[in-house]
Amino acid sequence: MLVSTRIPTDSAIHDLSVVHHAGSSLIACADERGGVWTWSPSTGEWMARPLPYAHAGDPVVAEFPDAENSIDMVAALSVNGKLLLAAGGDEQEPALWDLGSSELLWRTPLNGAYLAEVIALDGAFVTAQQYSEEVRLWSPDGTDTVLGEAGEVSCLGGARIGDRSLILAGGSGVEVWDAATLTTIATFDPDEERVWAVTACALPDRTAIVAGTEKGDLYAWDLDAGPDELLYEPVATSQGPLETVAVVTVDGRPRVVTAGQDSLRLWDAAEGFKAGHVLTSGHDITAMESAVVDGRRALVTSGRDGVLRIWDASDLAATR
Repeated sequence: MLVSTRIPTDSAIHDLSVVHHAGSSLIACADERGGVWTWSPSTGEWMARPLPYAHAGDPVVAEFPDAENSIDMVAALSVNGKLLLAAGGDEQEPALWDLGSSELLWRTPLNGAYLAEVIALDGAFVTAQQYSEEVRLWSPDGTDTVLGEAGEVSCLGGARIGDRSLILAGGSGVEVWDAATLTTIATFDPDEERVWAVTACALPDRTAIVAGTEKGDLYAWDLDAGPDELLYEPVATSQGPLETVAVVTVDGRPRVVTAGQDSLRLWDAAEGFKAGHVLTSGHDITAMESAVVDGRRALVTSGRDGVLRIWDASDLAATR
């Protein structure tokens, strides 16, 4: 493990987002109290990021002057020298803040369409809101485009495969869009299982779309083949519901990483066989992201123990 660090509050970390800003990496986090923090791997510094309540000026909440943000999910971008954060939660609609100035830049209406998921990709944000089947692409200025309807969305994913960026949405199935053209590329159906996590990765001769389900099964499809063409039979991970998945390269091969309460498990992305596991006792992973952290490819995880961990490929190469 490269680094392990605890958030400076007695709190779990609900979500994380890795961003490259001002020449180095930062990791934005949401704690269980709705607060936002950033941590710098290069300096080891944690910084609280107090944000004004997104709906403070709405007449509906005028009688609640002490109302605060309830943030569970975060996505960070660095745009024109500004560090931006799109965030919301199970009980808050999405909004965008400038973390440097703590200024609220835009918000969606106070209408109960709470955030289901948010990601950052190619200088923009993608959101899915509860009780809505729409997936939206947002520019930092608040202009939005509806990508399409994908059923009740549980999760979003983004991936850069070669010269193409993909936006993925999971729920009753999986839908994939080309981020440049905003057109639907493919849809996949995981045998009536609900998808709770989705990502994509490059294999030597194809692109794999990978989904984790509420029953703990791992599905993988060939993006450019038919919608029913699985790369291999669904893998029963025996880890309970798969709420987060990521892809890392270990020993020269792409591995899908799934998280259980006390371990990370690695699966070969091309063939589906189990390729290793690492015990994470007490960490109880809530989110993870494969990212470049200060020039090194790593897996970043957060947990209910309030700890961020940064894993190097060598940490994941052996079964432990």
